[in-house]
Amino acid sequence: MLPFYLYAKTISDAWFQLIYNIFDHAYTQEIQKGSFEKEQYRLQYSGIAVSIEHPGEDMIPVMPPGSGLPPPTTMEYVEDYFVNYLMDPVLSENETYKYASRIHHEMPKGGTQLERIIHLLRKTPLTNQAIVEVGTPEDHDVCYGNDGNLDPPCLRLLDFKAIPIQDNLILTVSCYFRSWDLWAGFPSNLAGIELLKKLVASEAGLQNGAMYAYSAGAHIYGYQEDIARMRTLKPKQES
Repeated sequence: MLPFYLYAKTISDAWFQLIYNIFDHAYTQEIQKGSFEKEQYRLQYSGIAVSIEHPGEDMIPVMPPGSGLPPPTTMEYVEDYFVNYLMDPVLSENETYKYASRIHHEMPKGGTQLERIIHLLRKTPLTNQAIVEVGTPEDHDVCYGNDGNLDPPCLRLLDFKAIPIQDNLILTVSCYFRSWDLWAGFPSNLAGIELLKKLVASEAGLQNGAMYAYSAGAHIYGYQEDIARMRTLKPKQES
């Protein structure tokens, strides 16, 4: 199977196109390890590469009026996600990590990982080194989910790039997810990352720009299939 390549105007546009096309471009994966292991299946793309031109606009997918379908996320949830999961590195009692504890990891020579890349972009904006590492090799041994099972971070890296366009330097971000719930996770994650990118752009004196997202494990779960089909008007084919 070939990876699925997608150009979208906004996060909501990308979300709908991925959900709409997944029934024609996915394979069924029985979950042997991870969330819902031995309980659910995934409809999963073999790979996705998504370019989003205006990620700061229309971030929250909406359901058709009168459909009664619940939205996959809300702006209130995204703002809480940004503040508590992307910006606050303090772990709660049962947490072994969260994205913020990696993004704001204290560096051996001072500052946090995020502070260091902001400084790098401010001083040398055309660098290829402004990358925030979320994943580490030790994750296979130390990262446990709320169910007590090993659960390495789904988000592995954030790669910030300033691109010269005419007389401006435009900040982009590329992110890679090892596994990605497209129904609820995709819009929440990317909207939160967009708020983070906007902060980095402001602190580094750059213009905010596009977003690129990649995954070889982008999926919906079996329990999400019916609602995804209702939203996209893609009924199951009779066998």
